[in-house]
Amino acid sequence: MKQLILWALALGLAASASAFTPSTSNVFQPVQKPWNEISRQDGVRVQGDTVEDPFVIGSMPFTATGNTCNFVNDYDYACPYTGSTSADVVYKFVPTMTDVFNIDLCASTYDTKVYVCENTIGNVIACNDDYCAYQSALHSVPVTAGNTYYIIVDGYGGSCGVYTLVADDFSHDCHLECPPDAIIEGEPTCYDGYNDTYNGGCNVVPFPVFQIIEPTGDDITICGTTGVFEMDSVSYRDTDWFQLDITEPSYICLSGNAEVPCYFFIIDGRGGCAGSTIVAYGVAGACIAVSDICYMCDPGTWWAWAGPNAWDPNYACSSLYYLTISGYGEPTPTQSTTWGRVKGMFR
Repeated sequence: MKQLILWALALGLAASASAFTPSTSNVFQPVQKPWNEISRQDGVRVQGDTVEDPFVIGSMPFTATGNTCNFVNDYDYACPYTGSTSADVVYKFVPTMTDVFNIDLCASTYDTKVYVCENTIGNVIACNDDYCAYQSALHSVPVTAGNTYYIIVDGYGGSCGVYTLVADDFSHDCHLECPPDAIIEGEPTCYDGYNDTYNGGCNVVPFPVFQIIEPTGDDITICGTTGVFEMDSVSYRDTDWFQLDITEPSYICLSGNAEVPCYFFIIDGRGGCAGSTIVAYGVAGACIAVSDICYMCDPGTWWAWAGPNAWDPNYACSSLYYLTISGYGEPTPTQSTTWGRVKGMFR
C-alpha cells in the first residue's frame, strides 16, 4: 500500500475528505524503539539534530529548506509505519496565542514523515506519513499559547533528502490583490451547496469542464478565488483547471501566491482524465509565493491546476490566488529561459 500514489486524492477526484483532526486513540501508536539520541559518527552535534538545540521558528508564516541526510536518526514515531531509521531534523515553535497551524512538506524530494510533539519529546499530538504522494502534511493542528512545540521532519524507512518545510497559522493577516493585467478567472465565489461546474475540470462528471487559455508567448497571469465549501454535510474544494493546448515542445513554468495554502499543479492531460498525471507541483500561501514549478511538455493537452491543499473549513471561499504561466506559446523552449528554469530541469 505504501507504494500506491494516490493522485486522485490530491487532485480532488475523490468526492471529498475531511480536514485533519489530531487523534491519540488509534492513529499515534509509539514504536518499540525508545526515544533516544544517537551521536553523529564524527561525534559533533549540529543545530537541528535534537530538541536540545533545535532550529527556532520565530513567527508564522515560516518556510525553510535543508537536507536531512546531513543529520542522524534520533527520533521515530509510528504513523502508521514502524521501524524508520531515517535521519531527522527538529524545529521548535512557541506560539504567542492559541491557534491552529498547518505544516507542509509536499515540495520535498524524498519520502518524508512529520510529527509534532507538545512540550516534551514523545508527547505526539499529530503525525503524518503520506499526504501528497510520498510527502507529508498536517492541517489544523491545535496549539496553545506558551506551550512549546517540536516539529520533527523525518522519513519513511531509511529515506532522507532535500526537504521544504512550510508552516503557517491563521492568526496573521494575509491579503492579496490581483496583479495588474491579470486575467480574471470569472468564476462565482463558492458557497455551501455550490455546484462547481465553471472550470472544475475532471471533477465535473460525466462531462469535464476546463477553462481554455490561449497561448501568447508572454507570461500569463490568472487571478481567481478558491476555498472549501460543504454540500450535503460533505466538504468539497473549489478546484480550477486551466487547459493549455501545446503545439510544440514547451518548457512550462508556474508561479504565484494565495491567501490560503494552495497546490499549483502541472498535469499531463494527453491521456484524458482517466490517464492524467501530475508532473510538477508546489504549494503557495498563505501569502507565501511559490515559483519554478516547471516541466518540459510535449505537444498535446496539459492542465494548470489551482486549489486548496486540504479540505479545511478555515479556507474561506473568497480566498484569492494568482497563478502565472510562463513558456506557453514561446517559439522554442530555449528562448526566454532563466537560470532558475534551467536548474529546475535537474531537480
